[in-house]
Amino acid sequence: MKNNQAKVYFEIHYESEVSDRTWYRIKRVIRESGLEITRENLQLIADLKRRNEYTKLSLKQVIYCYQQAKELSDKRVMIKGDVVYRELQKLCNYKAHRTTIIRWFQTVPKMEGKYFDRNRSYRASELVQVFAAACVYAQKRTRKLNTSKRSN
Repeated sequence: MKNNQAKVYFEIHYESEVSDRTWYRIKRVIRESGLEITRENLQLIADLKRRNEYTKLSLKQVIYCYQQAKELSDKRVMIKGDVVYRELQKLCNYKAHRTTIIRWFQTVPKMEGKYFDRNRSYRASELVQVFAAACVYAQKRTRKLNTSKRSN
């Protein structure tokens, strides 16, 4: 895929134009993350960037969080809701409130009117967005703690 075609494809999915300078930074981050510049990856990066543009995380950190969550989904296992809940708590060092964790499940299809149920078995592929949200949360908290330590 040619550079200008890739940029246009990215801008369509990002729903906004980006400067040439920003585009080269995005390309560098994609390469540093071990991804190729393909249509699927450009669409994924545009979506991640759009959803996380108001966080103070770098695009590289967001991609890392997504890749960690994707590794989980590649295992193709079924995971019980209470196990998922405990793992999410561990990932966030037990700092995330129950409501926050349940909110992350809104990307999972509802079953019996609920997104999250401790007794439900979830496919690992359903949990990619959930674990990605948890990683972003953990990264944000780590950043906040590091910033507050420096100011003291």
